[in-house]
Amino acid sequence: MATRNGRREEDWYAVLEALQDGDALALARLTRLVNGFLAGWNAYDFRSDWDDLLQEVIIASALALREGRIRDRRAVVGYLRTTARFKFVDRLRIHLRVKEDQTLPWEDVVGSDELSTASTMAPEGLSQDVRNAVERLSEKRRVAVLGVYLEGKTYNVVSEESGIPLGSLKRYLREGIAQLRQELADFIESG
Repeated sequence: MATRNGRREEDWYAVLEALQDGDALALARLTRLVNGFLAGWNAYDFRSDWDDLLQEVIIASALALREGRIRDRRAVVGYLRTTARFKFVDRLRIHLRVKEDQTLPWEDVVGSDELSTASTMAPEGLSQDVRNAVERLSEKRRVAVLGVYLEGKTYNVVSEESGIPLGSLKRYLREGIAQLRQELADFIESG
């Protein structure tokens, strides 16, 4: 197929079919395409996950073709782009939720055993000082902090349950954590 500028357009449906036949060149072409998507989204912070993302996208696309979910030859690039985007967003969410290098204010105060039971008990499982600091949060900040960090719910679930728009929920969460850090600074330092 020819494009507007006279260059040959890749038949990605045929490339996916060739991949299913074990064509290494087809894998290289698909890898180049998906790499382009990831680079376009500035996914460089996920270099350690990049190969896994590529593999997941290519396998999902090959399975979709085999199972007949890609019927239109022109839909392959869109399917690859959408699948790559969803896989990348999933990794991004995991990365943002884990935050291994950042502790929450009550994690410095409450032991790990208490913290694991606190997540199912809401503020009652926390020390009195931490509980008081959480209770001093505005209602929306408290809903965000307790829902996401103590109950372990996703942003979307807390947003839906509380009726707080997702962007606002994230802001309340950020502000709530900052307020707790400030209020508990002396308590944390005293041990």
